Amino acid sequence: MPDWFEVHIINALPNNNIPLWFHCASGNKDFGYQILDAGDDFHFEFGMNALRSTLYFSHFWWGDKQNVFDIFNKHLADHCSDTKTRYCYWKVQIDGFYMGPQLDQLSLMHSWEK
Repeated sequence: MPDWFEVHIINALPNNNIPLWFHCASGNKDFGYQILDAGDDFHFEFGMNALRSTLYFSHFWWGDKQNVFDIFNKHLADHCSDTKTRYCYWKVQIDGFYMGPQLDQLSLMHSWEK
């Protein structure tokens, strides 16, 4: 039975008129372009494939800032919780993108780019 993961993307940016846009996809699934309001949580679940090659990437835009990177791969799985369902939290903030197994155990992984 494959490991089961649940990835969360949480908008912790200021509640202003600048929307957070993002587009997440894998080789098999495309979530399309989304807007995530301040304080909201976008999440999805999946099972890791047998080759452990499951990969999801996301492209984020906020005003004149952007970044694109993998939000899940076999290496990032080590930053997820070690429970039956493995939780992976991404928190988007003014200074960048934080990831960890719980909301109180996050590390800065990426900064915004212009």
